Amino acid sequence: MKFQAFKKQARALPAFNLNDARKIDPNFHRQQLGYWTEKDFITPLAGGYYIFGDQGINERDLFTLANKLYEPSYISLESALAYYQIIPESVLGVTSISARKTMEYQSAWGNFNYRSIRATLIFGYFVANALEKNMYKIATLEKAVLDYLYLNAKLRGIEDFESLRWNKERLHNLEYNQRFEKYLNIFNSKVLSQRVLVLKEYIHA
Repeated sequence: MKFQAFKKQARALPAFNLNDARKIDPNFHRQQLGYWTEKDFITPLAGGYYIFGDQGINERDLFTLANKLYEPSYISLESALAYYQIIPESVLGVTSISARKTMEYQSAWGNFNYRSIRATLIFGYFVANALEKNMYKIATLEKAVLDYLYLNAKLRGIEDFESLRWNKERLHNLEYNQRFEKYLNIFNSKVLSQRVLVLKEYIHA
């Protein structure tokens, strides 16, 4: 298949892989991807996905790709906390949650990291940009905070939270947040509940 004809049909995708190419052309050969890469027509991302060489990539595209690379998964932890402006700096790469085993993919735009939790704890996310090509699943603020606390055993005292430099003002609404308390109860973890108490101390310190 000629490159320009393929590009015209695949342009609507935020990224594509061999399976996507074969949906467009059932006779598409894997070697074609290698040839187009050598010609800089396309650029490898991670996990067998590509973008067009003249195509820019933004955070939304990376979030969409993160969902596709390792399914099922949703954006959470540092990436979600940066999205909600809880942490003071941007995050290189993308952090996600999955019920599958811990996994990491490397790319020129940073690593795609997936942390594993029990299948019963896969909840508390929504689909952003639902009507656009670069839609993705991302944790609510409440779930992103709980995911982070649950997976970081080092958080034991106020000084540990102070080292994170989280934005206290944006966390104040967790104090009497029914969704936050509901999610915490679903985790059913005494250790997590203790970390939440320390977080609340930090917020009011």
